[in-house]
Amino acid sequence: ASMIMKKRNELGNDRQFFFTAMGSWDTHSEQFASHDSSLPDLNDALSTFVDEMKSQGLWDDTAVVIASDFGRTMSANSGDGTDHAWGGNYWVMGGDVKGGKMLGSFPDDLSDSCEWSIGRGRFIPTTSWDAIYNGVAEWMDVTSDEDLDKVLPNRNKFSTLFSRTDMFDN
Repeated sequence: ASMIMKKRNELGNDRQFFFTAMGSWDTHSEQFASHDSSLPDLNDALSTFVDEMKSQGLWDDTAVVIASDFGRTMSANSGDGTDHAWGGNYWVMGGDVKGGKMLGSFPDDLSDSCEWSIGRGRFIPTTSWDAIYNGVAEWMDVTSDEDLDKVLPNRNKFSTLFSRTDMFDN
């Protein structure tokens, strides 16, 4: 992605979107051992990308959204791993991101008696991915309701949508 971004002017691009993937997060067993190698790899990849974006002078114009295709249980299974669940999380980072805060709701109680719990460490999500991407789309200058509805056709099915000003400095 960073090599293509470096050629953006030659390619005539004023906006670029990239999808990258990193596997090995489906940890039904031995999650800690798996994360001992996966998390440093993720950290190294992100650090290298951030350094490259800064060297190209693009960090303030870059937003990285990290998401999982499904959530994981908050409690371990019998194999010291976790199982598929609903509630997940997203990370957003970039030079213009208002970092260091959590948007959305996080339960005060992680036990099965929590109102959002459906048992065995599974929680009903309170914030959709549309909420995050609404703010990212606005930051990318998709600002009219009509255009936002085209980009995020399900966004009006949720009560919480984050805006550009919630997520970004400029």
